Amino acid sequence: MFAINSSIHSYLIVGLADIDGVSLEVGFYYMANAMGRLIGTVLSGWVFLHYGLVACLLLSSTFLILAGYTSKRI
Repeated sequence: MFAINSSIHSYLIVGLADIDGVSLEVGFYYMANAMGRLIGTVLSGWVFLHYGLVACLLLSSTFLILAGYTSKRI
């Protein structure tokens, strides 16, 4: 499932990018994706260790709402 989503995202980034800035926009996408995975993994582990599962799920829900709001505004 992840591979399918990743390929669709990559296709959309390339399809929506300007002709002159495809490499820049694809690079920015992959950089943001990698940073989100790193920060999300570290932050969720820290929150789980210090505050438990419920806090971890609440923080995850908060980030999902923020991502949805940001995507809708774009």
